[in-house]
Amino acid sequence: MRSILLTLVHFCRMVVGSLLVISGLIKSNDARGFMYKLEEYFEPGALNLEAWAPYALELGITASVGEILLGVALLVGALPRLTTALTTVLLLFFGWLTFYTHSCDPFGMKTIVVDGVATEIANQCVLACGCFGNAIPLTPWESFLKDVFLLVLTLPILWAAWTGGFGLNDRRRATVLYTGALLSTWLFGDQMLEWGFPVLFLAGALLIAEMIRRRVGGRWREYAMAGGVLLLAVGFQSATLRHLPLKDYRPYAAGQSIVDNRKTADELGVAGPVYATEYAYRNVISGADTIVLSSDYIKIYNEPWFKSGYELVSFDGAEVKVSDGYEPLISDLDMMDAQGFSHLESFLGEGVSLWHISKDLGEAHTCAQPAITGLCAEAEKLGWRVAGLTASMAEEVEEYRFDYQAAYPFYTTDPTELKIVIRSNPGVVLIQNGVVLGKWGWRDVPTIVDLRALVSP
Repeated sequence: MRSILLTLVHFCRMVVGSLLVISGLIKSNDARGFMYKLEEYFEPGALNLEAWAPYALELGITASVGEILLGVALLVGALPRLTTALTTVLLLFFGWLTFYTHSCDPFGMKTIVVDGVATEIANQCVLACGCFGNAIPLTPWESFLKDVFLLVLTLPILWAAWTGGFGLNDRRRATVLYTGALLSTWLFGDQMLEWGFPVLFLAGALLIAEMIRRRVGGRWREYAMAGGVLLLAVGFQSATLRHLPLKDYRPYAAGQSIVDNRKTADELGVAGPVYATEYAYRNVISGADTIVLSSDYIKIYNEPWFKSGYELVSFDGAEVKVSDGYEPLISDLDMMDAQGFSHLESFLGEGVSLWHISKDLGEAHTCAQPAITGLCAEAEKLGWRVAGLTASMAEEVEEYRFDYQAAYPFYTTDPTELKIVIRSNPGVVLIQNGVVLGKWGWRDVPTIVDLRALVSP
């Protein structure tokens, strides 16, 4: 019986360990995206942890790298009690967080204390948890179920860890576990992520752990193994932070058509989401209020029981989603000039355009601006459309253009959308016929020769 239970334990180790590595790797791939998600959680209308907001990036990195370390530790069997305890605490926390997010009423209010005074503000509900980033957008409820699933699989591992059921793998167990973990990671990456890197990363982490295990003895062996995997995880994290995510899952990724991603459900000929307004009615006998959706109003308005039994209180209720449907992947992109005219359509039309993206000019890494200015000048000589996109105020834009001799025009764009376009401030985006050809962060500003090589004749 015990052997059957231990077989189940090792299977759970394989599944939980692999998923933790994948989850941590996805977050590390786009650490700034995870940072933005944490900042949403820290908002006053969410968890009201504004004091944590300045440390969102550091907290996100810690969580991402921690998931990777715990996942690899489960697979190699290192520090079983510590590893399983931390994994259980992590899953319990994420389970609570996702359930809290799911139960958030987007039309509700909450009370917070501001300067010692109780203040009522609207709820700020986080619509997606960011567990797998943009790679696999999950609703809060789906994320909660995922955490419950992993927690259930962790319980047998927890039992085995605290009863001496496993430790560092022997050769046979390592072969079986690693083979299963690599195979499942490859399948997950291929089918769900369209990305083969996770299996390569996991193979490298397991190889490093085993190499250290064979060369380091004594009580510090398992800590040395963790240190080796930590260096790998931090190295990957550093690379994606210094440059751009290795894999881009956003609607502005290279190869994506911005034109197509802006199309509505009607333009694509598919069903879109259905919304309705909440009407408030009061029962004339009991005095109790009831909500009637505008989508149901016509069906029940002429019913005798409704006409004689209810009176209107308000037509100005909240708008709610009645059914899901296709929504544009890009909805807030625009390029507005100082007079309020949009220039987006011309920049997405036929031909080549080069965008200099800077969400906040005051926080931009200006050391890259001379290279960007020169690149844009060369692009204009080729007849390409060139523009700067920013959310900064007009006065700041003009001062910036003067200081750095940026002769090309700047347009105002939604700051949140600019964070989605590129995880760099500043950054450069090359577009042809509305299709993204490439993106570069401020450390990797390309030459005009590099850009011309990507443009079709």
